[in-house]
Amino acid sequence: MEKIETPYDQVDANTIFDVGIAVLQRQEKLYGSVFSRMAKRHTVEFVAKKIGENPPEGAEDWEWPQVKKYLQKNLEKYPYGYNALLYAMGKSEATLQGATGTSQRIGTTEVAKQMEAGEAGEVTSLADAWKQSVDKLVFFKLMPTQVSFSIEDEDTIKYVVESCPFKDSCSAFYEEDIKKSDGNPICALGRLVSSDIGQKAGAGCDYYLEKFANPECIARIKRIL
Repeated sequence: MEKIETPYDQVDANTIFDVGIAVLQRQEKLYGSVFSRMAKRHTVEFVAKKIGENPPEGAEDWEWPQVKKYLQKNLEKYPYGYNALLYAMGKSEATLQGATGTSQRIGTTEVAKQMEAGEAGEVTSLADAWKQSVDKLVFFKLMPTQVSFSIEDEDTIKYVVESCPFKDSCSAFYEEDIKKSDGNPICALGRLVSSDIGQKAGAGCDYYLEKFANPECIARIKRIL
């Protein structure tokens, strides 16, 4: 397998805060204010639990900059605070419609389009779309630092992640039996990359998590024909 080279030692927490909040704000457009209140509460409660404190009262009524400030101030205690936003996306959507998928994919795809670092244009090859997506995530310091991949065929890419920084959100989904709309487990990285690849390649794509944190995660991204 080929290892993805990252010129940094860890993902950029503040960038993920901004991306995560942007996705949640787009999900709010589909569900309304009830989603936003729920997501803010889940975000703050997730971090509070990790640092062993009681969540602040009234967090569901905060503005998103206040939520971000809460995440930032607790980074020393919990450096993986961005997992709270990833968890809030899935938890809130699952609460409202029974599973995750539709609004997260729409929101993630819209944000991914805005993050384009150039006019790459649409591609038809899954491998080329993967490369463009990886390059973008590395550019914004969103790609985990220990990811390897292989192009299995024109419709399938396998990736392996060691010590994934997004593992805490996926662990919470496992514990609470929160799944994708197709009944498969959630992969935070797979959700982002497959949405981005799909809009680049002009074709549907999805991810399938086959092994979770045992000790590494193994998944495949497949073109939906």
